Amino acid sequence: MTLTTKIDPTSVFLVSGGAKGITAKCTIKLAQQHPCKFILIGRSEILDKEPDWAKDCLDEAVLKKSIMEYLLSLGEKPLPINVQKLYNKIISNREIKQTLQAIQQAGGHAQYLSVDVTNADDLKQKIAAIVERTGPITGIIHGAGNLADKLIEKKTEQDFEKVYTAKVKGLENLLSCIKPSQLEYLVLFSSVTGFYGNIGQTDYAIANEILNKSAHLVKQRYPECHVVAINWGGWDSGMVTPQLKKEFARRGIDILPVEVGTQMLVNELHTANQGTAQVVIGSPMAPPPAPLNPELQTYRIRRKL
Repeated sequence: MTLTTKIDPTSVFLVSGGAKGITAKCTIKLAQQHPCKFILIGRSEILDKEPDWAKDCLDEAVLKKSIMEYLLSLGEKPLPINVQKLYNKIISNREIKQTLQAIQQAGGHAQYLSVDVTNADDLKQKIAAIVERTGPITGIIHGAGNLADKLIEKKTEQDFEKVYTAKVKGLENLLSCIKPSQLEYLVLFSSVTGFYGNIGQTDYAIANEILNKSAHLVKQRYPECHVVAINWGGWDSGMVTPQLKKEFARRGIDILPVEVGTQMLVNELHTANQGTAQVVIGSPMAPPPAPLNPELQTYRIRRKL
């Protein structure tokens, strides 16, 4: 394997969905080995200062109790949905700040933009403003995505739009903000679902397969750009619950350890790109075998040739 990289301290990566979750962990790992500049974008708002009632509440039960007391002090009913909404906001804010801090500690420079990647006008405006401070963007890591897993007959138009637009419209909007000719790296976080298909994820499979094909097209048009669509399997993270792990084990699907997966991303950026714009890192998403009917049945097939 030939190792090469164009990443240096002046490189600027625009990372969608990069402040939380697996994309954030990948970005931190990249910063640890290549301390450059990162612009992280996500829909969540970041609070300049955490509310006093949330400080030192590190345990989930303690924080939720504090939220309930806060709502009661406002004369509001602490309904579970309202408590969860505030809880998610605080936890989201903490995770974003932890990601920014981890990148800074690694020697990189990180800034966060609260913007919806599907909102083209807002995205263009905010990126143009931040680029004046960071310098031109040289790489994109598109990790934003949504899930709305349901069997196809139960899918709504809203489910489809939510899943499809974050991936496909998001990529389109990112590429409209930056000239592809100035990009040295384009990394798309796709999924084994797009490659193999998966029950309940028709919209997710379509969106990710479009990312795969987009990677091939961009690579053809801009051969100097290091383009790769990584078809990730399931990660050993919060989204993969113990119940889901059991189901994956039953189906013979391996889970990707976070430390291993994040390093594999960095390795992909190091590898001399010889025309391979799509890689699969994960197990085939084979459906579970259908139970056999214990009763013998007879079938008659008639063909006219």
